[in-house]
Amino acid sequence: MENLELEDSFSKKENSMKNVIVRKARISDVDRIFKIYSENIEYLDEESKNWLKSIIKKKSRRARIYVALRRKKLVGFIIFYKKRKEAYIDAFAVDSRYRGLGIGRKLLNCIEQTLELEGVKRIYLSVKNRNNNALGLYLKNGYKVTNIVFILEAGLDNLNGKLGELEGLKLKVDSVKKHNEINSKIKLLDTSIWSNLTWDIDDSIYKISKEEATYITIYSGKRLIGVARAHIDKNKVVIERLALSYYKATDSLITIASAIKTKITLKPKMKIRIPVDSSKASLLKALIAFGFKIINSEYVLCKDFSSIEEN
Repeated sequence: MENLELEDSFSKKENSMKNVIVRKARISDVDRIFKIYSENIEYLDEESKNWLKSIIKKKSRRARIYVALRRKKLVGFIIFYKKRKEAYIDAFAVDSRYRGLGIGRKLLNCIEQTLELEGVKRIYLSVKNRNNNALGLYLKNGYKVTNIVFILEAGLDNLNGKLGELEGLKLKVDSVKKHNEINSKIKLLDTSIWSNLTWDIDDSIYKISKEEATYITIYSGKRLIGVARAHIDKNKVVIERLALSYYKATDSLITIASAIKTKITLKPKMKIRIPVDSSKASLLKALIAFGFKIINSEYVLCKDFSSIEEN
């Protein structure tokens, strides 16, 4: 769910493309990917570099990194996930010194063609609300805005809503590396579209990565109330995945939020950050009543190959 960066123009001359090739990333590419990511999207720490290596080592068709090379120099990359007939582009950047040459367009088109050949019908991505250049360029390339994800945040001292009842529930807090995989047949309501497409393969990548995350799982008897996967990022607890039982989802949400507040070891003044789709109005209302505030938003865009074929 990183901010997606695209080069400044899709309309530059194509002759520069003769020297550009697109291929799967290799371990030897990680340093350059790390540098471009940090300079063009957001700063990454060394653990994040290990995460990039782990995606490549995993060699899964579910999570992949492709790179663009111009005259043998790595100048761009794209990270994407695939789940059955849907895919999600998680991060996309071109070295700022090589923008405007059509490299981003070639990289994106290559991924789209690859995924379409693999049977993918819809590709999703997200763009931060102030990145109007990228938004316009994706719209020109056939993507449509389908949703908005709100980023909510609250300081521990600001969580003034009524705590969910934890007594009598089976609550487990453990490392993602020790966490037993949840039966994929259990249907849960993910608060954001990207976690629905990425959570299970991310769990597998965590197990071979040096990065750490905490899992909270709550049951009422044999019924799964919800799960949350979180990692500490400086002074924030970032909820990477929050998935709830469809039965009384709002109550499940407050129970999970209460567990995060009381069961994860947090420092004073730390903040909790949760992404929630705008379509989940009741969950947004509950979190705001609990003390969360909307601090940012991202547009969710989709390219639907089936609708293109029909036209």
